[in-house]
Amino acid sequence: MSRRWNLVTVAAAAGALLLGGLRSAAQAQTVVSWDNAAYEQMVSADSPDTIPPGTRITMQNWQQYKRFMPVGLQQLWQGQYFWKLPPDAEIDVAAGASIPLPKKVQQDTEKYSSQVKLVPTGDGGYRIQGYVAGIPFPNPSGPQAGVQMLYNEYYSYIPYLITTYAKLGVTMDRFGNRVNNEVREVNFKLKHLSDAGKPINIPDTADIFLTQNNIIWTPEQSKYVNALQIFYDDPGKLPETFVFVPALRRSLRTSSAARCSPLVGSDYTEDDERSMNLQPPIFQARFLGYKKLLMLAHPTPAYADQNARYGHPTAYYWPVLFPKPAAGAWELRTVALLDIRRTPAHASGYCYGSRMAFIDKENWQPIWMDLYDANLKLYKTGPSVYMPMPLPGTGGDVATGAGGPGDGEYTFWDMQNSHITFDIQSGGQINENAPPEYSDFNRWGTPGGMQQVMQ
Repeated sequence: MSRRWNLVTVAAAAGALLLGGLRSAAQAQTVVSWDNAAYEQMVSADSPDTIPPGTRITMQNWQQYKRFMPVGLQQLWQGQYFWKLPPDAEIDVAAGASIPLPKKVQQDTEKYSSQVKLVPTGDGGYRIQGYVAGIPFPNPSGPQAGVQMLYNEYYSYIPYLITTYAKLGVTMDRFGNRVNNEVREVNFKLKHLSDAGKPINIPDTADIFLTQNNIIWTPEQSKYVNALQIFYDDPGKLPETFVFVPALRRSLRTSSAARCSPLVGSDYTEDDERSMNLQPPIFQARFLGYKKLLMLAHPTPAYADQNARYGHPTAYYWPVLFPKPAAGAWELRTVALLDIRRTPAHASGYCYGSRMAFIDKENWQPIWMDLYDANLKLYKTGPSVYMPMPLPGTGGDVATGAGGPGDGEYTFWDMQNSHITFDIQSGGQINENAPPEYSDFNRWGTPGGMQQVMQ
């Protein structure tokens, strides 16, 4: 979490307290530094090394499998930070299953990807040219493979409309001070669509690419606070952020440069929304290879014991909020491992010195982040665990991830400040499956519509 306060937090101090709670002081501990060897030594995707289905990983044997784990997960097992796994922690391993892109995305990729190319910006970054829809670089290669993958993630599948509800949201510090919150998220994508029955670009929406609106419903003292981000079709343009402050009955525009600001009081910054909310032209991405990553990729929506399943509080080890076997089995996913850093021209003052991103090779969704501070000390770590969501009008297609805000489990452990944000999003609905009250873009995707939240 950035140590800087944004307008949301200032408004909270004035009487609309947000979700985050107070950060504790950094612990007297050895902070792990960024280490290229730790990532290079992860098991390569073409290696015969594997973890057999049926394996139970415990505190007694986890080091046998650490080469399949990100550094952050290794540290949870290691136990030198406040956030650590309990002695009885267990991961159950199952056979992997395919998580493909929707068919329309695959068709658009085949149709348009041959015309896409990268063009240097002159300050260490690359812009994209010729992109229409689908995945821009289905077969990344060459010295700019990492940048190509960064754009693949940026343009991974997002529907025109998706809304979810975070019914179980927890922010907590090392003393157990905890805030439970509920947040409605309403997002629109208006350009480069690959949705059945939708044009590639929604007419009469200017140059807006994507909007993200987070609306707090509980706790009561924070009700109606909502934060809106507007992204433009130029992927190098910083998005605009607006915050509706109920006490003022109006929305305020915050600094576009404040990408390290807390997102509605959580341990996520504005650049962490959608798991990775980056502007590719101002970042460099070094490809460290395809790896085998141990990941909870198919959570269990229903379990034999309905009080011990994915999304239920009893399915997690407290206080670390790590999933128990009841939440689902883990599997090996083939991921592209990227070391993502701002270009030198844009690096000054940025909160992260390195973002180690694990991007699922099959669908280009980010599924784990190890975040390092400006001094390359481990800062935050956590997974994005997605649930499949039905896609209307496709005859059976599903979306997994749906661009980050879809149904699933999202966790960030702040290892330096001993703080955690844990979020279960559920009830997700896409396009025409969404309730009519969320289909109005002007209501949910523009600053002028934000004040209607109190009506």
